[in-house]
Amino acid sequence: MSGPADGAQRPFGEPHRAQPLPSPTRRTELVDQAVARLSPRWTIWTLQTIQHHGPMRLADINSVLPWIGVHAMAQIVRRMQTSGLLDRPQFGVCDLTPLGRDTQSVHRALSAWHRTHLTDGTSSLAEAERVEDALGRLRGKGAIPVLHALAQYGPLPNGALRNEAALATGSFHYRITQLQTDQLITRTSPFSGRGSEYTLTSAARGLPPVYAELAEFARKAHPAAARPDGATSQQAVRANAAVRRSPAASSELFSHVSAPPPRVPAHVTALSHPSRTR
Repeated sequence: MSGPADGAQRPFGEPHRAQPLPSPTRRTELVDQAVARLSPRWTIWTLQTIQHHGPMRLADINSVLPWIGVHAMAQIVRRMQTSGLLDRPQFGVCDLTPLGRDTQSVHRALSAWHRTHLTDGTSSLAEAERVEDALGRLRGKGAIPVLHALAQYGPLPNGALRNEAALATGSFHYRITQLQTDQLITRTSPFSGRGSEYTLTSAARGLPPVYAELAEFARKAHPAAARPDGATSQQAVRANAAVRRSPAASSELFSHVSAPPPRVPAHVTALSHPSRTR
């Protein structure tokens, strides 16, 4: 691809803070890293629960989120410690790390985007579920590169889009189907397969503020990413690998959930995209 189509190029997550901008490819990588860290199931619920209540023991977290089993909650906490979001400073008490506290601006951006662009059947969602649903739509191999390519170049046919996203044929078609289901891309032609073109939906065109917050969060997670030394680089690789291996497992948090039963509320399971296999 020699360059963007006339009038089609738009920013992809340009940070709103005054600092040197990473390359478009680097911004895409940062957004992908942030999504991988934050999107596993129940991560946002756990972060917002501790943010609202303060440091908590594992049993206390389970009492607030009773639909998550005890063993599952323990696995979630361990994963979030590995990914740098939670700490256990003493006596088995879980608390947010500085990085975990830095997720609040990401939560606000994702929630605002979801509330503005995904209105069908989502009015009763709790804020934590709204954020997890938004992250679930961005999760999965190739999702961010596909969205980036369409944001940069405008409508693209199958072959060109697959090349830009650097996906194998099978992975590409799966991702394209999923992004259409998630209301982020659509076909511009009535034909599927050879000759069909894809473009961003209005919801996806509203994502740049979300990308900016995700990229900023990822930079904070890896402050030495520009010139990593050996130890820092290896730690980052291990942390990212741990996040990707993990199973998809404030008063606003509970604003739409009252006295939840010891199972996941129906609106959580029915409308939850992050729990799907990606």
